[in-house]
Amino acid sequence: MEWIQIITNVVLVFLLGLIIKNYLPSYMDEKGKNLATKEDIQEITRKTEEVQKEFKEGFEYFSSDLQFKYNFYYKQYSELYSKLYAIIIQSEYVRRFILITDEQEHSFEEVPFFEITPTRRVNQQLKFEAGKPVTLSQSTEEIETPISQFNKKQLCDYIIENGEYATQELLKIAVSYRFAYSHYEGNPDVKNSSCEDAANDEEFRLIREMVCCIEQLILLERQ
Repeated sequence: MEWIQIITNVVLVFLLGLIIKNYLPSYMDEKGKNLATKEDIQEITRKTEEVQKEFKEGFEYFSSDLQFKYNFYYKQYSELYSKLYAIIIQSEYVRRFILITDEQEHSFEEVPFFEITPTRRVNQQLKFEAGKPVTLSQSTEEIETPISQFNKKQLCDYIIENGEYATQELLKIAVSYRFAYSHYEGNPDVKNSSCEDAANDEEFRLIREMVCCIEQLILLERQ
């Protein structure tokens, strides 16, 4: 009976060796693959979440930046360019009105900007004093109208007042024009300025540049 037990043990050892040799490596390889696959999935998931986070942050930044630009351009047009353009449109219509009424044609190079002077009203008053002859006093009053207020000085002042919406070039022209205008002979507050001739030339040059710059900016806004 002992030899049967020995043979049985030998067979069991052989079978166990066979299982270890043939099946255990495959099992361990498969377990290793499963473990590697789980780790790969975790890594892929982590990277996907990072990409999603970066995309979300980038999209939020893009959206806020786009909204900021939209708000800025809307205010720039509504609070600055629209009024400037209205002033220029009136000037151009005055040019046309002179042409169709007086048949006088003035090119842009000759007169880059037309403005309407305020209405003048003459007031007369009789003075009666005992023992003295009656005297007549007369005074002239200038009456500003919405039409006369659309002038070169307002064009310049409005750009400076809304400088946060103006381009650097337009603001530079407006500030320069204000200085030239302070010595310009067409300024009612100026009397016999020592640099009047130079100021007249600069006033003409700068108002032309200002009008051209505004028209170009409006054209860009429409594109």
